[in-house]
Formats: sequence, structure tokens, C-alpha cells
Amino acid sequence: MNTSKKHSYFRVLFFYLMIAVVAITSFSCNYFRNVKLLTGGLVERKNFEQTIPFEYIKGLIVVEGLVNEDNVARQFIFDTGAFNSKIEYGLADSLELKTFATKENSTAAGVSQQIEVTKLNSLSLGDVIFKNIGAGKLKYDAQSASPCVADDGLIGANLIKLAHWKIDYQNRELSFSDSPFSSESMDAGEPIKFKRPLLSAVPEIELGVGGRTVQGVLFDVGYNGGLILPAKFADSFESEIQSKVYDRSTTGIYGSNTDTLITKQLEISLGGHTFTTSVEFSSIGKALLGNEILEHFEVLINNKKKEITLAQISEVEVPESYSFIPGILNDSLWVVNRTSDELPFSLGDTLTSINGKTPADYFATHCDYVMGIGALLEQDLSIELADGELLEIDSF
Repeated sequence: MNTSKKHSYFRVLFFYLMIAVVAITSFSCNYFRNVKLLTGGLVERKNFEQTIPFEYIKGLIVVEGLVNEDNVARQFIFDTGAFNSKIEYGLADSLELKTFATKENSTAAGVSQQIEVTKLNSLSLGDVIFKNIGAGKLKYDAQSASPCVADDGLIGANLIKLAHWKIDYQNRELSFSDSPFSSESMDAGEPIKFKRPLLSAVPEIELGVGGRTVQGVLFDVGYNGGLILPAKFADSFESEIQSKVYDRSTTGIYGSNTDTLITKQLEISLGGHTFTTSVEFSSIGKALLGNEILEHFEVLINNKKKEITLAQISEVEVPESYSFIPGILNDSLWVVNRTSDELPFSLGDTLTSINGKTPADYFATHCDYVMGIGALLEQDLSIELADGELLEIDSF
């Protein structure tokens, strides 16, 4: 190789080495900024105990809080299953919140999005101020149900870990303190130990299902369902009552994903309580314990001991899941978002009318649909298929 070619070769090599160094340095800096934002946060106040009301909307806990110097109360979903807190992107811009890092964020539905991460100098709940809270700037998917429930964001595990909590579903009250709560109920069960993954404050528990121990289940009050487990475990459990649906109706903050759900009636052992209820098995692989079960308990979260105590307040009854759910394709056409082998259509099929009406006849907006579709499904349904055939479905 002559001298000129050697110099050219080394210049190219040096160029690519510099690109690699810059990329690695940038990745490392971004990673450590994310770690700092996730692990930061504090409550300067000592010896406090606060109780605030919450709204229970579509099976989700919604609280009001003040961000930084903003004097407008904002609505947030209280979500132990959220890796970090979130603030809606437009609101973040209006409050001039800077971007400090970016990260890949995934939901339980298996949908991911690259998001910007900011810092809330303060988030006030009642009279208590949580400081330096990392929060993703949230761009809701157009089909997400979450902004219809609380359009300003989520209070996630990175804030929740900073205090001890009591969720009183019966009286719609959320209490938090720097000292652990104790239950006065005679029906308080045994403490449930929880673990947290590296760099995450999301609690994972184990529980008994059909006589077996299942680990790695997210204790997720940001999930309005009951108990859902990965489909790979479904064959391990025998049940006389079983059903199967194909689903694209569940919409998280980043939209929906196609899932196959097998439902079985199984005995659950949870913190000293035993009951039989529906358990769903998801092809997406979710493992979540949510509010359809937890709302039957007073929930105490001790973040120092990493324990959750459940005091039962009512019999656990999880409503039967719908085997059919229509979505809206446009103002004049419905689309099948959930179906089963017993029904003569597939996911994505279009429907001309339901009870003689188009989507626009029932719902003026997407949020009207989110809030009102349940009431529609409680009726007997006369469904007109695309070829004009009529199908009758009895109310659920």
C-alpha cells in the first residue's frame, strides 16, 4: 500500500472511530441522566400524613396535583405500574419544562415509544410537595383511552416510592405519609413482600393461582382489569369454565396491540385471602394484578419494608369479560375490536350498523365512545354486517 492510500485509509478509520466514540459518549450521558432522573426525588417535609380524595373513573384512580408554580389543578392517574411519572406533552410545553434525556418507554400492552424526559421541580398533592420528580413527556396515541380519564398524565412508581400509601377504594380516599400505615380491620391479611427491578420502583409480587405459586406479577393500580398472566402458563391450570377471545380493544397510553385472551375460573391466594375469580392469560405476556380485584380491599403500601397489606372490604367479584367489542372506524362504520370463535367475524371486520345506528349516532367524540361503550354493550345488539346480514347478540 503506498503512502497516499495509507493516509486515506487511516483518515477514514479515524472518522468512523470518532463517530463511534461520540455515539457511545452520547448514549452513556443519556443513560446516566435517565438514572439520575429516575432515582432522584424527595419529600422535604417530615412527620406528615395527608389524605386527599380521588375520583374512580373507568376503574382507575385519578387525583389532582399542582405542577411547579402552576396554579391550575391537573389530573393524574395514580399508577404503581408506571416505570416513571408522565406529563402530557402539550402541558409540559406550556409549563416550559426542559428535556434532559430520552428513553424507550413500553407499556404492558407491548407498545413502545421513544419519549423525552423532563423534571418536575415540584408536584404538590394536598399540602405535601414532592420535589425533583423525573417525568416522561407523554404523547397519547389518538386511540388511547387514558386522556379521557385524566388528560394531564400519570403519577408513577418513581414518586410513589417516596412515601407510604393507603388506598381506600370504598371512601375514594388516598392517604400518604412518611410513616407506614397499619390497618385496623379484622380482615387485614398477611403482608405481601414485593420486589423491585433494577432502577425501577414498580412492585412485583408473587401469589397463588390454582394451587401454584406465580412470581413476577406487577402490583398495578394503573390497570383497571383483574388478574392477567402470560399465555404460556395457561395449560398449567385446569378449569371447568373457560373462554377465549381475540382482542384489540385495550388501549394504553401508546395505543392498542392484538392479543389472544384465555379466561379461566381459578382459586387465588393473595396475602392470606383466598377467593375464586376469572384469570386471563394473555398472548402478549402481561402479568398484572389490577383494580377489579384490588378495589375489594383496603390497600396499604409500606415502601420501607417493601410490603403490601390487603384488608378485605367486600367479596371479590370480577365481572365477566365481553366477548364482542366494536370500535369506531369512522363516523359511518364500526370495526370489530374483540371477537370469539363463536361469532361469525374476525378482528378488523367492518360493521354497517349496531341497533340500526352508526358510530356518529351514538358518540360525538372518541372520549364519548370510551365512556359510553360499556352502556351500549349492556343492551341486546342487532348487528348489520358489511354484506347486509343481521346478527343478534344478547346483552352481557
